[in-house]
Amino acid sequence: MRRLLLLIGLLLPALWPALAMAIEVREGDLLFVTAGHGGLSAAIDDATGKQGASSFDHVALVASAPQGWEVLHADEKGSRRQTLDQFREAARGKQRQVVVYRLRAPPGNAITDAVTTARTMLGKPYNTAYVLNDESYYCSDFIERAFRAHHVFALQPMNFRNPQTGEISQHWVDLYRGMGLDVPQGLPGTNPNDMAAATVLQRIGVLE
Repeated sequence: MRRLLLLIGLLLPALWPALAMAIEVREGDLLFVTAGHGGLSAAIDDATGKQGASSFDHVALVASAPQGWEVLHADEKGSRRQTLDQFREAARGKQRQVVVYRLRAPPGNAITDAVTTARTMLGKPYNTAYVLNDESYYCSDFIERAFRAHHVFALQPMNFRNPQTGEISQHWVDLYRGMGLDVPQGLPGTNPNDMAAATVLQRIGVLE
């Protein structure tokens, strides 16, 4: 018996971090998905990643629904809704983490209005050019627009250059050449890494 109690006493401290990571999401929370190591994900991270911080290539909005939590977001399949479980499983399937962020002091009805606005944007295609327009959206663009009436997030000049080398990765060069466009360096836009670093947000933790 004494040995059993000793073993439990030794194991409990190791379990505290896992126990502490149980996170309850709230309506209006933002879910940031960690970046991958290839293709578009790596290109986004190359241009917008913050040194010493988690790197993200996607962001989505949590909303309540009759069947439970759902996630509203814009990805390569367009502006759409998924259940929270579907969203989380898709991230796990790509070996990504989902990190929860929350507004520190949401103004007025900002969260309710953002969810309502986000629902009106569902069904639009994905904006593969990342040049702002009202007919298609990309992930952080979708979120900025959802909260735009309350001026929560600011548009800023887009950057496609690696901060260390100053070079634009070949991924972006090839992507825009294929669309017959120049890389839209400096045009207004958003990205998940800058959004996650906004002072209006606080990091809650990793969604397990």
